[in-house]
Amino acid sequence: MSKELSQELKSKKLGNMPIGKLILTMSGPAILSMLVQALYNIVDSIFIGMYDPINGVTALSYAMPMQLLVNAFGIGLAVGTGSMISRLLGEGRNEDASLTAQTGLFLALVMSAVFAVCGYFISRAFIGLYAKNDPVVYEMASTYLTICTCCSFGMMLEIMLNRIIQSMGNMIIPMITQIVGAVVNIILDPILISVAGMGAVGAAVATIIGQIVAMCVPIAVILKDKSKFDIEIFFTRKFRLKKKIIGGILQVGLPTIVMNSIGSIMYTVANFILGEFTTPILANGETKDFAVGVWAFGIYFKLQSFAFMPCFGLNQGCIPIMGYNYGANNKARFNKTFRTAIIIAFSYMVFALIIFHAMPEILLKLFSAPDNAVVIAEGAKALRLCAVCFIPASISVITIAMFNAVGHGTKAMLMSIIRQIGVLIPVGFALSKYTPLGLAGFWAAFPIAEAVALVIFLPIALATIKKIFLKKDLENPIAELDGHLPTPALDSEQETPFEEENIA
Repeated sequence: MSKELSQELKSKKLGNMPIGKLILTMSGPAILSMLVQALYNIVDSIFIGMYDPINGVTALSYAMPMQLLVNAFGIGLAVGTGSMISRLLGEGRNEDASLTAQTGLFLALVMSAVFAVCGYFISRAFIGLYAKNDPVVYEMASTYLTICTCCSFGMMLEIMLNRIIQSMGNMIIPMITQIVGAVVNIILDPILISVAGMGAVGAAVATIIGQIVAMCVPIAVILKDKSKFDIEIFFTRKFRLKKKIIGGILQVGLPTIVMNSIGSIMYTVANFILGEFTTPILANGETKDFAVGVWAFGIYFKLQSFAFMPCFGLNQGCIPIMGYNYGANNKARFNKTFRTAIIIAFSYMVFALIIFHAMPEILLKLFSAPDNAVVIAEGAKALRLCAVCFIPASISVITIAMFNAVGHGTKAMLMSIIRQIGVLIPVGFALSKYTPLGLAGFWAAFPIAEAVALVIFLPIALATIKKIFLKKDLENPIAELDGHLPTPALDSEQETPFEEENIA
């Protein structure tokens, strides 16, 4: 099949298929793969908890902020690349889309090298900020983190390749990729952690092997049949670094990096706040101060991925749809995609909220919770209170997808700042330290922060949609009254603004 015919079929799919069916087609595989990814995210903690129920989950909780930072750069660069490719394909500019994909891969390789160096030199110092007085937790967390950061190239390239492929409307390959990686990690975890007795080292090795195997899947598919893809993904002789391409990627990617890095900052500060809340617990025949707040937050953060990951899958499926129809100036389909996605996300989050409220003790037992009534009670309280944030967050996740789809990544970044730092940290600190609520005050800050962010940014999102399409109409006065434009011409000789912009 020629690339011109492939692009025409994609145009019919993203521009004409009924929205409900299109969202299911685009998001269904991503949602399934994200559910598997959610399981992938908690497997290490479950088996580490079985290996060492007192120290295991706490150690991985201390390592989490740095892992979130690595993920932030991988996701941010990939989102910026994928968003730009979708818009370029919507405008019929396949050659520019190819250069964008290759530039994205180059940036992912550079960041992998940067984190390999940083991970080797600063991981132990970072863990020392929290656990210097607990040598067992310190050793487990620092070893796990060092291995994961030094070998982050598998994760970086896997995320980038999957986003590139998704931007062309193919959601099946990314789904298979994530499922394969998750299955490999799930199989290796009990073998390396418990059977081989490697503990935290085994958990880290299982993680990076899963990431590398997942990375190999899209590489193998692309090498097997490049003709299935609308653009050239791997480096070609025509590849050059161009300022406008890098700028276009960073326009969405940099705010997304900052947005996701905010999660790392939030987790770091939260660990400092929660570290002050301890309870005596018997460990190896001795009584020690157990960081119950850090432990409960670590478990919530892992479990909440079962609520958020499917919404992120919906997010991934909707960005190409909204990006394409924005590029094609089809406001009606853009708006319907936005509304339908919110309804789906809201419905799923209500279901997740019910699960968290109905059976928190059962969920805690997955992580081999210590046999202590105070610990179990605090964990259950954390799950119930934090989960209330699922309702406003369901709308926020789709709103962020909309901002990214139209290149307004800064607004998505600001929304995340309000959600995770601007409100959550100060309110959580104040309620936990200066009110009788204690730890419950910190947990209550999660739904408060989500509600505040939504009240501020939903009106901004609606105004943004109105403004961008008004601008499109002014730029395209020949557009039909219903907002539809003809499918972008597939002119291989079309001049691009990226000509003569080489920087290397």
